[in-house]
Amino acid sequence: MPTTSKPDSVGSLYVHIPFCSHICPYCDFPKVFYKEDWAEAYLKRLKEEALSRGKGTKYRTIYVGGGTPSCLSLAELEDLLSFLSALREPECEFSVEANPESLTAEKIALFAKYGANRVSIGVQTSTPEGLKILGRKHSFEDAKVAISLLRKAGIENINVDWMYGYPEETFEMVQKDIDAFLSLGVPHLSAYSLILEEGTAFASRKVEPLDDDTQQEMFELIMDALDKAGYVRYEVSNFSLPGYQCEHNKAYWKDLDYLGVGLGAAGSVGDIRYKNTLSLKEYLEGHYDGEIEELDLEDHKEVFFLTNLRLVEGFALEEYHRRFGTDFMDDYGQTFKEISEDGMLECVDGYVRTTHQGMNFLDMVLLNLYD
Repeated sequence: MPTTSKPDSVGSLYVHIPFCSHICPYCDFPKVFYKEDWAEAYLKRLKEEALSRGKGTKYRTIYVGGGTPSCLSLAELEDLLSFLSALREPECEFSVEANPESLTAEKIALFAKYGANRVSIGVQTSTPEGLKILGRKHSFEDAKVAISLLRKAGIENINVDWMYGYPEETFEMVQKDIDAFLSLGVPHLSAYSLILEEGTAFASRKVEPLDDDTQQEMFELIMDALDKAGYVRYEVSNFSLPGYQCEHNKAYWKDLDYLGVGLGAAGSVGDIRYKNTLSLKEYLEGHYDGEIEELDLEDHKEVFFLTNLRLVEGFALEEYHRRFGTDFMDDYGQTFKEISEDGMLECVDGYVRTTHQGMNFLDMVLLNLYD
């Protein structure tokens, strides 16, 4: 029997495309250099896995991430998108990640043809010096051209990824990025600080990001500018204009069930969380499974807090009771009182949420809550 009362259907599908034309020095996602024969074999296995795991499911959200999905050839991209298009519910949010240098008018036409209605572009920074430090292979002008092409094709739901706090970045560069990114007029922006991950080129070269205090100052500048421009922060790192929140990512943050297919992809269904193999050789042989974990009640509660408290709205007391059959304040009232007295957590209109300060120290809030 399940240990938590989740919705009884899987509504979201994540699809991982690991291929890249170049490898960025900060990236720790599963990725390999693009090779045509690998890509063709991979897409065959990917479709097999999706059908095996999904068993006829139609999805409310589909997200194709990477890697760099836009580095696939036109034929490969059409093969993938036509397959996924058949798995959509009528009002599906269908997202595809892309890099500016590989996003062409022909590929965008395929997005429109097969119903991909949201595109997330990896821009990271507008400054030439920043792009060089981050190992990017495009210019900011390339990003503007890509966004213009998307709009001409009728795709208005556009996210731009933005990185700050990387080595050698200055406050002047942050301000240039603020001006440049706001000039794009896209409805969604994701602003992430550089995190040094083991196994990346930056880590092997012992590159250091800026210190935490400097990164936080930079983020405060970004948040203030986005707020004045009408963007609403709805998650730790995500900002949108009204009506443009990412529904797929919100499924993760609301701790709903989802499937993940592809190299290193993760999924969560009922009491089972899984992560696929990181070996391309194994995947191409049809051996998808990597790690599988069965969650007990306390695991479910930990995941529920870890995900929902990333959202600015937090979680409803009613939803906690529906999931776990008990009252949050009965279970965690004393701990909540202590954290709220420190100005990190609050309960407003039936929702438990972090304060602005608590969001900045979310790891600390979660540790205190678990203890």
